[in-house]
Amino acid sequence: MTNWWTGTRLVFERGLLEQLRSKTFKIVTALLILTSAASIFLPTLFLNRAQTYTVATVGPAPAYLVAALNGAGTAGDFTVKYVTRNSQKELQTAVRHDEATVGLGDGVLFVASKGAGTFPVVVAQAAVKLEQTEKLAQAGLSQADITALQSIQPPRQVIVGRVQDQGRAMVGFAVGLILYGAILFGGRAIAGAVALEKTSRISEVTLAVLRPSQVMVGTVLAVGSITLADVLILAVPPAVAIQTTDALGVPQVATGDLALGITWFLLGFALYAFLFAAAGALVDKVTEVDSAVLPITMALLAGYFVSIFLVTEDPQSFWGAVASIFPITAPIVMPIRWASGEVPVYQLILAMAATAAAAVALVWLASTIYRRALLMTGHRLHFREVLGARAAG
Repeated sequence: MTNWWTGTRLVFERGLLEQLRSKTFKIVTALLILTSAASIFLPTLFLNRAQTYTVATVGPAPAYLVAALNGAGTAGDFTVKYVTRNSQKELQTAVRHDEATVGLGDGVLFVASKGAGTFPVVVAQAAVKLEQTEKLAQAGLSQADITALQSIQPPRQVIVGRVQDQGRAMVGFAVGLILYGAILFGGRAIAGAVALEKTSRISEVTLAVLRPSQVMVGTVLAVGSITLADVLILAVPPAVAIQTTDALGVPQVATGDLALGITWFLLGFALYAFLFAAAGALVDKVTEVDSAVLPITMALLAGYFVSIFLVTEDPQSFWGAVASIFPITAPIVMPIRWASGEVPVYQLILAMAATAAAAVALVWLASTIYRRALLMTGHRLHFREVLGARAAG
């Protein structure tokens, strides 16, 4: 066993060094760093700017109005500024020239034609409440009675949607998309590396001193390490930002979803990587790699489309649940469905167990194909042809 791991480590180190030296790795890593940074800073710059509204009044704004609007601003994450004018005409001019969002005076509310949003409604409600307070006081009610009447709250709103938290669901969808791209990109790199070594006859030299399983596992580990590093570059900075600040506007529970995504990457990569290696061993020319890996790519693509058209539409649907547990699609579908917040824990555990078991079975199948296909040259091979052949050496 020690000798087996020694040979595997040599293949791993050689493959890892080649990957680190490649220009593609440097370019992809730089792009991933920029993408990760942009995912943190762009939402902060463009999505989380506090809105500021300006209220113009004839004379100083009443204290109750100021208190009501400032309280609404605290709850609604906006700020309110106050300016004074001498007449309704000046109020109208201030609003027209964008010096104020709204103008309030003598029972009239002047509103800008655009950019005001729902703020005029807030001002109108505060003005009505102010006038109600004055009339109730004139009717002889005590301040305690007025406060009791105005403390009546509207019905509590419960937002009903397809997911518990839209921000968390967006993170889940991003995780699924990253996993799809990472497994596809890493798998294609493994198939290409295997095909290059076979067609250039390097594998013949390697197999003279090493077992086929050592070469396959070493290659998979080398490319897998690089791909995992790329995934971490994309995931770790946003996870830290979510945990320490609210810059991204998503709940801290999404950090766990990102960590779970790393686990799903490891399971998904173990499931598909050795199949990509086996597919790469089938070719007789490097240009045949894309067609050789097409069945595997289609399986990945199926999981991606299921997550888009089925799970995001209704995470609790029967077929969405099936796709999130079925091993071939689970690595892409389950992270997206889990982020909806409605998945029973037992389904997550079942999906992981099924995927891990399928990965073990596929590793054995891929090893058999890989071992036989490397020694069969001269033409493009097919899975059935290799499986039907007698095991080599």
